[in-house]
Amino acid sequence: MKIILNIIFLFSFLFPLTDEQKARIADKTQDDLSAPNFTLKTLESRNFIDVKSQMRTLLNASKYFKVSQKKIPLDLQDMIDANLLVPSNGDDINSFNLTESVLKKWGFSLALTEKNESIEGTITASAMDEDLKIIYNIKDDIFSFITSNENNMTFDSSITLDSLRGKVVLINFWATWCGPCRMEIPDFNELYQTYNDKGLEILAISISDSRDALLKFKNAYNIFYPILYGNQREMSKIQMEYGGVYSIPISFLLDKNGEVIRVYPGAIIKQFDPSMYTDLIMNIENALLK
Repeated sequence: MKIILNIIFLFSFLFPLTDEQKARIADKTQDDLSAPNFTLKTLESRNFIDVKSQMRTLLNASKYFKVSQKKIPLDLQDMIDANLLVPSNGDDINSFNLTESVLKKWGFSLALTEKNESIEGTITASAMDEDLKIIYNIKDDIFSFITSNENNMTFDSSITLDSLRGKVVLINFWATWCGPCRMEIPDFNELYQTYNDKGLEILAISISDSRDALLKFKNAYNIFYPILYGNQREMSKIQMEYGGVYSIPISFLLDKNGEVIRVYPGAIIKQFDPSMYTDLIMNIENALLK
């Protein structure tokens, strides 16, 4: 596999690999182009989808309350008394349901104002069993978080590459101390938000950072995609299996069969190298269609 990836490096500097070139490489090495499998620990962001959805439901109910009652609600009880909010197990399709599973873990408060016939202000969700608040700014449509414990924003898990077969995967080798790696993050966040639901997974493999360092960095830089890490022995093994990763950043794009279809040595930054970024987008979209 090291031989294969070294050959891929050479071709990738020049142009994307064609099917004919892949066949010749596989024939010469008596192997295929499958990316080496690995299992690593990961830090992933908690998305709080259920809580955010409930907060948007409260906003919609508040708008309806304003129309029907000619005023804005002061709290949830106002809307409950007006029969606009009804506790539910989540099966009812009524858009103004209060989901009981969420209410058991979160308390909600309103701080609404009226401006030019529109509702502004904030809706706050406070966790009952942890030091965490989520604040929804209605005007800007932005969620912000307040917590004294950074661990509240993430959860620990593990990822095995082979388990992602059927998805297009972008593997990015990086580290927190790497300046160009940091510059890639906004564009990778944008890629993740655009294509994750369509079948793209981005795995950011830190070659040298500890969990604590990654946790602080992840929260400071608001990284949306999973960050993977391991001990020194694990990382050395993976770096060698991927052709010898001696400089970062470097990224590998895998198709749905787990085969390497493109290697991107150096930083993928839309602003500074639009041709490389465009090439990545093209290859991601083509791979998702297959």
